Amino acid sequence: MILTQRQLELLFKTHGKIVLPYRARLTPSAQDWVRHNKVAVGYDLIALDLNQKAVVGQPIAGKYLWWSDGPDGVAKAAIGMSAREVSLDPMPILEDSSRAISAIRTLSQSILSGTAHGGVIVAKNPAIASLLANKASNLRAVVASSLAHVEEAINTIGANVMVIEREKWPLSPLKNLIVRFCKLPRKIDVVIEQELKSLGTV
Repeated sequence: MILTQRQLELLFKTHGKIVLPYRARLTPSAQDWVRHNKVAVGYDLIALDLNQKAVVGQPIAGKYLWWSDGPDGVAKAAIGMSAREVSLDPMPILEDSSRAISAIRTLSQSILSGTAHGGVIVAKNPAIASLLANKASNLRAVVASSLAHVEEAINTIGANVMVIEREKWPLSPLKNLIVRFCKLPRKIDVVIEQELKSLGTV
C-alpha cells in the first residue's frame, strides 16, 4: 500500500495522528510532508479504509466517555444536550468519589483499545481528578477553568480528558464547552512534545 500526502493529511485531520498498517509506504511528497510538519507516523496491525476516512482499530473520531463523582443536575443536563451534537457515552461506574480510579482506568483502557477518543469527568475536586488522570500515560487532562484554557491545552498538549468542577458552570456555557472540547482536533506542540519526552511522559 502506497499513501499520498493528501491521504496523510486527511488521516491526520480526522484522527489527530497517523497510524498505518505495517508495510505501508509513502510517496516522496508524503515523506516530505511528514518531515516538514514533524508528524509522528505509527504502525500497527490494522486495516486502513481511505474511502471511509477511518482507521479500523483506532479511536473512533469524536467518541467520548463521561463520568461524574456525584450528583450535578446542571452538568448532566449539559452533557445530555451536548450528546445531541457529539458522541458522549456514560461510563458504567458508580457515581462516587471513591470510584475515580476505576473511572480513569476504564477511560484509559477504552482509549488504548480504540473504543473512545477521550473523556469528560465531572468532579467535586477537579485538581485531584486531573492529577489522577494524568498518572495514566495515555491521558492528558485539563481542568475546565475557561474555554480559552481548554482550547490552549488541546492545541499544545493534545488534551484528551476534560475535568469539570461540579456545581460551578451554568448550563449554556458548559454545554458549549463540552461540544467544543469533543470537536476540536488534537495536536501536540513540537517543542512541548520534546519536553514531555524528556520527562518520560510520552
